Amino acid sequence: MIVSPLKSLALAVACAACGALQAQERQAPQYQVEDCCSLCPAAHDASRYTSNYMKNFITLMDAEEGWLFRSVEDLRTEFGTSETGYQRLKELRDGLKQRGVELVVVYQPTRGLVNRSKLKPADYQRFDYDKALANYRQALTRFEQLGIWVPDLSNLTDEDSDQAFYFRRDQHWTPYGAERTARLVAETVKRIPGFEDIPRKEFVTERVGLMGKTGTMQNVASQLCGTGYAVQYVDQFVTEPKDASDGDALFGEASSPKIALVGTSHSGKNYNFGGFLEQHLGAEVLNAAFAGGGLEGAMLEYLGSEAFQKDPPKILIWEFSPLYDLASDKIHRQLMATLNNGCSDQSALLSAETHLRPGSNEVLVNGENRLLTLAGTRHQLDLRFSDPSVKRVDATVWYLNGRREQLKLEKPDTADTDGRFAFELRDEPGWGEQNFFALEIQKPEDSADDLKVEASLCQRPSGAGQQVARHEPRS
Repeated sequence: MIVSPLKSLALAVACAACGALQAQERQAPQYQVEDCCSLCPAAHDASRYTSNYMKNFITLMDAEEGWLFRSVEDLRTEFGTSETGYQRLKELRDGLKQRGVELVVVYQPTRGLVNRSKLKPADYQRFDYDKALANYRQALTRFEQLGIWVPDLSNLTDEDSDQAFYFRRDQHWTPYGAERTARLVAETVKRIPGFEDIPRKEFVTERVGLMGKTGTMQNVASQLCGTGYAVQYVDQFVTEPKDASDGDALFGEASSPKIALVGTSHSGKNYNFGGFLEQHLGAEVLNAAFAGGGLEGAMLEYLGSEAFQKDPPKILIWEFSPLYDLASDKIHRQLMATLNNGCSDQSALLSAETHLRPGSNEVLVNGENRLLTLAGTRHQLDLRFSDPSVKRVDATVWYLNGRREQLKLEKPDTADTDGRFAFELRDEPGWGEQNFFALEIQKPEDSADDLKVEASLCQRPSGAGQQVARHEPRS
C-alpha cells in the first residue's frame, strides 16, 4: 500500500498532537496542599467551653484527613452505668414488659471505637482501644442480663470501609453508618418472640441526592477559633413501601405499627435509620424520635402519647449514645410515672385546679381536710397545664418534716408537647418514707395571664411495695 506524501504529513501531525495530549495527561498539575484549619489553643482549653451545649465537645482534637474528635466522649473507655442505673433500667424494662412491650436498646459505639484509624499517631497510641472495647461489650452484656434485647454492635468497631460510619466533624452517624447499625438491630429484633406475628410489608430504599453536613464539632471549632471547614457531602436515602397502594389493605385502617422507635437525632429522618430498620425488618416502624430530645425526650413524649397508652407496640427500640447518664433519678422518675399514665388510671388522693399568678403558687396541700400518709415510695404527681406549649416546670415539693425538694423539669423545644408533666416522688433512702405535705409551682415566664394547672397526687400502680394511703389524725 502506497501512502501519499500529503497523507503522511497529516498522520505525522496527528500523531504528534496525540503524543502531546498523552504527555499532558500523564503530567497532571501538581499542587501543594496545606492544612488550613488546625485548631487554635483555645480549642484545647476546657474552660473556654462555657455553654451547656459546648461542654458536650470538651475538648476538640485535630485528626487525620480533616477529622475532629472529642477527647472525652469520643475516646472514653468506660461504658454502662452504676448499679443504681442498672436497677432503674430494669424497673423501666419490667414496667414495659407488664404492658406487653419488649425493650430493645441500641447503644451506639463511640467514634473512637469505630473510627480510631483517623486519629493522629500519638493520639492513636494513647487511646486504650482494647480497654474501651472490653468495657463496651461488658455494658452490652449487663443490659442483656436485665432482660433487655441488645444488638451486639461491637462488630462495627475499628472498621475499615470506604463509606465512613461517622461524619468527619460531627457526632452523628452517616446514612451508611445508620444502615449498618439497622442491619444488626434487625437481626436481634427478629429473634424476639412474637416478631413473626407482626404484619409484614416490603420496603425499598433509594438514594435521593446529597446531604451537606457542616458538623457540630466544626461549628464549635468555628466559635472557638474562627476557622472554617468545607461542607461534607454524603448520599441521602429515603425508604418507602414497595407498593404503597396496598398499605391500608395490609395493615387495616385502625392498625398502628407494632414496632416503635424512640431516641436521639441519630434516629431522625436525615440519616434514615428508621427507614433502614423497615427495610431490613420487612415491617412498619413508627418513628417517634426527634432532634434535640437527648436521652429521654422522645421516650417521654411517646410514653405519654395516646398512641402508646391506648395501643402500645410489641417492640420498642430505644437508641442513645454512651454520653447520657442512665442513672439519672429525675429522668427515671418521669419515665416511670409517664409510662403508668400519671394519675389518669389512678384515683387522685389530692387534686386541685389553680390559676397561676406570677411567682410561687401553692397548688396542693396535704391536711386541708384530713392528713394522709403519702410516702414517696408509693406516690406520684401529675401536672397538666392549660397551655400545651408549656415546656418547663419549676416546682418545690415539701414534706411534713420540713424537708423540701426543688425540681426543674424541662422538655425540648423541638418536642410537640401537651403541657403535661408526671413524676414520682423521691424514693431513695432518706426520702422514700417522708410524708408529702405540699406542692408549689412557679408560674412559667412569658406564659399567658390566664394559665391554669391541674395537679393530682395518686398512688403508683399496684405492685410490690405499693400500699394504700392511710389517714392520720391531725395533731
